[in-house]
Amino acid sequence: MDGAQQQTISRASATTVAAFQAGRLSWRARLEAWSDRIIILASCLTILVPFLFVKVPPLVDYPNHLARFWLLGGGVRDPMMARFYGVDWSKASTNIGVDLAVASLTFIAPARVLGFIAALTAALAPPVGMICLNRVVFRRFDPWQSLFPITAWSTTFLMGFLNFQIGLGLALLMAAADPWLRRRLRGFVGPARAMIAAVLAVDHLFGLLFYAALVGALAFGAAPLGLGDRRAWLVRTREAFLASIWCFIPIVLLVVFAPALPGSDAQSVGIVFGLSIYKVFALATSLSAYNLAIGVAITATLAGAVVWLARRGALRVHVGLLLIGAAMVVLSVISPDHAAGGSWISRRFPTLALLALLAAMQLKPGVASRWGPRFVAPVLALVVAQAAWVSWNWRAMDADMSAVRRAVASVPPGAAILPLQHLQTLAGKWSAPSGRYMSSLGDPTFRHYAALATPLRRAFVPNLFSARGLQPLRVVGDWDNRVEHNGGELASVNALSRPWRIGDPAYLPGWRSRFDFLLVVNADMPDAGGAFRPPPGVTMISDTGFAQLWKIEAR
Repeated sequence: MDGAQQQTISRASATTVAAFQAGRLSWRARLEAWSDRIIILASCLTILVPFLFVKVPPLVDYPNHLARFWLLGGGVRDPMMARFYGVDWSKASTNIGVDLAVASLTFIAPARVLGFIAALTAALAPPVGMICLNRVVFRRFDPWQSLFPITAWSTTFLMGFLNFQIGLGLALLMAAADPWLRRRLRGFVGPARAMIAAVLAVDHLFGLLFYAALVGALAFGAAPLGLGDRRAWLVRTREAFLASIWCFIPIVLLVVFAPALPGSDAQSVGIVFGLSIYKVFALATSLSAYNLAIGVAITATLAGAVVWLARRGALRVHVGLLLIGAAMVVLSVISPDHAAGGSWISRRFPTLALLALLAAMQLKPGVASRWGPRFVAPVLALVVAQAAWVSWNWRAMDADMSAVRRAVASVPPGAAILPLQHLQTLAGKWSAPSGRYMSSLGDPTFRHYAALATPLRRAFVPNLFSARGLQPLRVVGDWDNRVEHNGGELASVNALSRPWRIGDPAYLPGWRSRFDFLLVVNADMPDAGGAFRPPPGVTMISDTGFAQLWKIEAR
């Protein structure tokens, strides 16, 4: 064999070896890419776990929503219910995304099934939207995204703000689609953004706000800027403004043409600013998980991990999204607690900040390849632990709901139920059973359990959400003057034995002549006002521990 043939064979062998090695590297890269996706999917699946343990998701506002969904889905046509409730879609033009979906789909499934799907969507939508946006911004799947399902258990979700949560998820998904829209539509992308914003406005105004902020953040760009580069800041701020301004056209149309705006209800409290300490508390417990210590620990762990990674140069950041996250933190401090008929305004912004800040970051490619397994293990442990903790609380809360269902089992159709509670002191809240109070000391999670009697027993309760400008449900006749349109707080059971006070529910005066039954929740805990001494003509007919049902004799 001459030298030329040997060189030819050597080159062929080298080419074969190189091709084989390239093939091995290609398969290895594909395996690593798919492993990231599988880990992210596994992390998202943990969101489903708590829903497997309950019949009714025990979110604070959910029983109230479920009662309204049942009425919108046909319950108002029941003669027993038509005496109390009606439907008027001109009452609201925003905050009605789930209401429209349920009313349109009840021919496919009952309201309880559609409501369950809506609650599950409210948990899944923000994390999935974050994953999509992060993937588009950084152009790769990354172990960092396996952290996002932890945001499913935000305080706003546990409070049961379904339209709000779904609106945030849709805003993230539509922002992820914005680069594609810019490439395809070019000069027509502005009108497309306005149309998307209009859909989000129907669902919830916070969804529109978040979408406008995200679109502006993407237009601002990812690259960092020097603090002294004034011209670059002005140019990029101008780009962000021009991109997002289209999103506010639906707001103008809403103000001009909507028959009823949020805040137009007669019971709306207007603009109210809360104490600064509560705003700081909301920032520290955006991942509440029903316990103050656990909520602060999760938030601190998350913040500490981000700081630790940032100091080691392990993160790359999208500056536009980072600025939006910081802006949401500022808004959570300076915004009012109540405005335009809505509550929890300032405590909603920490959720927006959390979503924007986490979506703004990703591990650097070299870091992800080196630290991937060591990063994923503690992240999955944290995500699984939080889902398990929520499941533990939900099982306890499901038992309380079951107690309410058993207590009202003897209520006849068309009856009117007066809901009250055993009121707790701060110390009492801290020692209460699992899941009774948000962060162990905040809002009672059982506030709307009495609303279960509406779909279960076709009964009237006086605190279903029916505010003008926010819900299409209407209370008819004189009952409309004796209800709490925004739900309100439950009064202590001892309020029956004293004169009416300012701040008591509107349905307490004249309660004996209006209601057939008294439902007391949290009855297995002592009332802060002392032992309940029932007024004459009030007789207990059912005691299931957590709930008591009393018959009110007409006089």
